[in-house]
Amino acid sequence: MEQASPTFELSGGALCLDFTNTVGDRERPESERLRSYSDLVAFARQAELLTMEEAARLEGRAEQEPHAAAATLALGHSLRETLYRTFSAIAASRAPDAADLERLNATLPEALSRLRLERRGDDFVWTWAATDDPLEAPLWPVLRSAADLLTSEERERVRECGGSACTWLFVDRSRNRSRRWCSMETCGNRAKARRHYHRTADRDD
Repeated sequence: MEQASPTFELSGGALCLDFTNTVGDRERPESERLRSYSDLVAFARQAELLTMEEAARLEGRAEQEPHAAAATLALGHSLRETLYRTFSAIAASRAPDAADLERLNATLPEALSRLRLERRGDDFVWTWAATDDPLEAPLWPVLRSAADLLTSEERERVRECGGSACTWLFVDRSRNRSRRWCSMETCGNRAKARRHYHRTADRDD
């Protein structure tokens, strides 16, 4: 029986941060959501980076080239952790590690060389030239998103969740820049429950 593809919560406010959030807590391997190349394709589909037809072609190629697909997944994990360290440092008002910036620069040329302008009606849009269905295609928009965020003023709004067991990152677009949680429904409510428990315990002592 095939395992169902995971559903991803895309609440980071930037594609590259949604990608870093494909693991919940880096101290808990069981929170990993990208366990196979198919999961990487599922993320790209949910983020609307691939059409159904493009996803099917990549899945087919991955079945034909399992070792290459595994290497691409490993590359995705490495890229994700490079992005996490970079934006986690920024969220903490620290300078990112120069080695991580070099890793990003080493991977950018291949991705950005695939960018193309396409005319749609009276408008022009960015598209990706991937006629040969490279297995790395789902990672290219993530890299571009990271470059865009790093060079934008919104970089200063990147935050890391205040949850004790959460390493999710997000762009804080609240009016007074006071957002603390990746989601009030998860980490925010858990923090409120802990505070309530401690207040109640203190009253009972």
